[in-house]
Amino acid sequence: MKIKMGVFSLLLLVGLALVSCCSTEEPVPLPGRTVLVYMAADNNLSSYSYANIRSMLTGAEGNNLNNGNLLVYHDSSAEPPRLLHIKKGEGGVIEEVVIRTYEDRNSVSIEVMRSVLDEVFQNEAYKAESYGLLLWSHGTAWLPADFRTYLRAYGQDKSNFMEIYELEETLRGYHFDFIIFDDCYMANIEVAYTLRDKADYILASPTEILADGLPYRYIVEYLFSGEPVQNALTKAGERFYTYYENQEAGGQNPKSASVALVKTEKLEALAAVCREILAGKEEEAFFELPLENIQLIERLGYAHHALYDFGDFIKQLASPEQYKRFEDALKEVVVYKNTTDIAYYMAEGGLGGFVIDRERFCGISTYVPQEPLAKLNEWYKRLDWYNAVYE
Repeated sequence: MKIKMGVFSLLLLVGLALVSCCSTEEPVPLPGRTVLVYMAADNNLSSYSYANIRSMLTGAEGNNLNNGNLLVYHDSSAEPPRLLHIKKGEGGVIEEVVIRTYEDRNSVSIEVMRSVLDEVFQNEAYKAESYGLLLWSHGTAWLPADFRTYLRAYGQDKSNFMEIYELEETLRGYHFDFIIFDDCYMANIEVAYTLRDKADYILASPTEILADGLPYRYIVEYLFSGEPVQNALTKAGERFYTYYENQEAGGQNPKSASVALVKTEKLEALAAVCREILAGKEEEAFFELPLENIQLIERLGYAHHALYDFGDFIKQLASPEQYKRFEDALKEVVVYKNTTDIAYYMAEGGLGGFVIDRERFCGISTYVPQEPLAKLNEWYKRLDWYNAVYE
C-alpha cells in the first residue's frame, strides 16, 4: 500500500507540474525604447517649446513610436512644469497625457533635473530595452554662466543656469543609448568628453540652432527606430540638416543648420592623439595662433570669440604625421557631420551670419585659449578635456 501511494503521489506531482508549465503566461516584451525630452523653457524660448510639442505629436503619428514611450518634461514661462506622455490613445489617435503637474521650480538645478530622471527612468511603467535623453533649452557649450551676461552651458530657467560639470553630476549613474541636444553650440569636444560615459552617442549642433529647433515631426520616428542607433541618429541628423537647407529664400527660417554625431567610445583614443600634440605646450603657443586662419564657430557678439573648429585648431599645432593620426581618430569619433554654407546667429538688430567652409568643417568645436580671456582660461583648466590632453 505504501508503494502504491508513492507512485500515485509522484504521478500527481508530475501532472500538476505539466499543468503548471502549460498555463504559464508568456512574459510581456518590454517596449523598445523610452525617451525623455527635458524642456527647460522658462525663458524667451517658451512659445517655441509649445510649437515643438505639437511637432512631436505629429511626428508620433502612425507607428512612429514603435511601441516605445515618449515622455516630455515641460517647464515653460506660461504655466507650471508638467510631465507629459505622448502616446497612442483610443482609435490610434496620438494624444498628450498630463502625468503630473509640479509647483514652480528651477528646472536647471541638479536636484530638480535628477528627480525627473529618477521619476521617469526608474518607473516600471516606462521600463524599456534602451533609453534616450533629449535636452532642450539654451546652450553655449561649456562656457560658464558668469563669463558673460547671458551665457549658459546647458539650460536656462529664468535667471538660473546649469554649468556643464553640473549636468555631468546630474547624469551620474545613468547611461543612455543617446543624448540629443536641441540647444546651441553643444557639439563641442569639451562637452562630449565631459559626458563620454553618459551615452553611446551624442547628436548636437556646433553652431546656433534657430529658435524653431529640431523638426520633430520628421525625426521622432528615428528616436524609436529598431535599426542600429548610429544609423537612426545619422538619419535624424540628416533630416535636421536638410529641413533647414531646403528652406525657401525669404521664408520663416534661413538656410542655417550644422550638426554632428559623436561616438563616445572612441573619445579616449582621440584624446591620446591630442595629448601627443598639445601636452606640455606653453600658453604662449596658443596665444600666438593666427585666429583668422581657424574656422570660427560662434558669434556671441563680443570682440573675442571662444569656439573654433576643432580640426582647424589642431592643424595649427600638429606636424603632418600627427595631423594624419588626428584625422583618422576624429573620423572614428565624428561618424556623421553636415552644415549649410552660412551659420546664422542672433545679433542686435536681427540675424547675423558667417560663412562656414564645408571642406574645413570637422563637425565639432573647441575652445582656443587666448591672452585677453584670462578668466576663461583659468575656468577651462577645470574641465576633464583640459586635464586629459593639455596636462
